[in-house]
Amino acid sequence: MRALIIGGCGFVGLNIAEALLRRGDSALLFDVNPLHPAAAAAFETLPGEMAVWQGDVRDANSVAGAFSEQAIDSVFYGAAMTSGPNREREAPAQVLQVNLLGLVNVIKAGAEHGTVRRVINIGSGSAYGHHRLVGQGALEEDLTPSAPTSLYGITKQASEAVARRLGELLALDIRSVRLAAVYGPWEIDSGARDTLSPFMQAALAARHGEAVVLPRRDRQDWVYSRDVATALLALMEAPAPGHDLYHIASATPCGVIDWCAALAGQYPDFRHRLAKAGEAATIDLHGDQDRRPLSGARLMADIGHALPNNPSAAFTNFLDWMDQHGAFWEKQ
Repeated sequence: MRALIIGGCGFVGLNIAEALLRRGDSALLFDVNPLHPAAAAAFETLPGEMAVWQGDVRDANSVAGAFSEQAIDSVFYGAAMTSGPNREREAPAQVLQVNLLGLVNVIKAGAEHGTVRRVINIGSGSAYGHHRLVGQGALEEDLTPSAPTSLYGITKQASEAVARRLGELLALDIRSVRLAAVYGPWEIDSGARDTLSPFMQAALAARHGEAVVLPRRDRQDWVYSRDVATALLALMEAPAPGHDLYHIASATPCGVIDWCAALAGQYPDFRHRLAKAGEAATIDLHGDQDRRPLSGARLMADIGHALPNNPSAAFTNFLDWMDQHGAFWEKQ
């Protein structure tokens, strides 16, 4: 596979790149930010070929230039502004330009390039909006309405419709995915995410010797970043997927408090607890209630791929990554 990863120097993009390079494939990382030195050093030891193209998805010429570099056959669109209320209020155009119009630039360039076999648009369960908080059972792609409320969720839902329509018009195979909340290696405060995942917040606190106070006990379909990358590669290589929209989520719920217990096993001085009544928490769980899980049944039924369902194994892998890269990774 010769893949172009849009947003390749970001959280999910780096995990895709790592998975490709470990297999010996080729990865071109397109990003407005440079590649973090820790990732560059780690990826140089892997058997695949890697290049970095520093550019802006909002600039059609910059995007077209990246396609001119290699015979790209696969494209992952992972550029995103994961915006909170402040960014939505102060810079709404930036959110729309990166999350939606940048995708248009990539699709048009991919269609003109001629060698692209498939594009995967990496979206989010945030497209479901308040339906992730109400009702019973797992969310299913065709059975659950989408009613996003944030600009991030709105653009993610719109990107699916835009991808579907442009795919028809340009005869380009485009698939979209909705990710559950992601945690794991290679998460960085690049400026595109307004708040780090609560898993990384807790990890950094443990490494810095700081105690953690959690606002509540959560259990959700948190999905490990390396498992996300493996699922995306499986979808990219599937001969003939039956749908243009899939979920990528863990089948086994876990909570940040479970991760804190794993951290305490690795860092004996680390302390964590639930907040007392009226006490301010030190970890942002990105909401005051658990979200409904995303069903992964369609991905399994269509292409035979099921995500691992052992959070403890993911925690161990994450701790190993922290031991290898944590100190250097924290240097921004």
